Amino acid sequence: MNLNIWVRLILTLASKHWRSNLKIDEECSTPFMVVPTDLDLNLHMNNARYFAWMDIARLDLLQRTGLLRVFKSKKWFPVVADETISFGKSLDLFDKVSVITKVRGWDEKFIFLEQRFQRNNETVAGGIVKSCILNKNGPVPTETVLSALMHEKKSPELSTWIKDWAKARKPLLLRD
Repeated sequence: MNLNIWVRLILTLASKHWRSNLKIDEECSTPFMVVPTDLDLNLHMNNARYFAWMDIARLDLLQRTGLLRVFKSKKWFPVVADETISFGKSLDLFDKVSVITKVRGWDEKFIFLEQRFQRNNETVAGGIVKSCILNKNGPVPTETVLSALMHEKKSPELSTWIKDWAKARKPLLLRD
């Protein structure tokens, strides 16, 4: 991870002092601006940077919902099991962007999140993330994670396309 990403991560984590807390089922908007070190040879944002911003935005969600504090106290850590992104329009130098992160649902092991890149209220890229929470013994059941937040609601019904995406991606691990 380069210095640019570390600075953004630190600023995002420090922003807890002036940003509101969220519930796990609320959208989290994390602001960014494209700077010269984000650009590739085509002078638009490098594809890898989208994934880095998604990581930071998920940490913002964890912090603002209180999950980051819970994870630290229980020695749990979130990992990405799978993620994909689709690009609609390029992000250019000095574009101001918000990464909107929303939990779309969960099953016994995984939490599914949608992340959208918005510039001037227009979605220019979007991703889906399948995340798992681990401890030293392996996966922590999602029910246990949500109980630690005192969130007793059932998962929203996962949309058909998310279920289809997860099912289609699973065999990728089994290929030679």
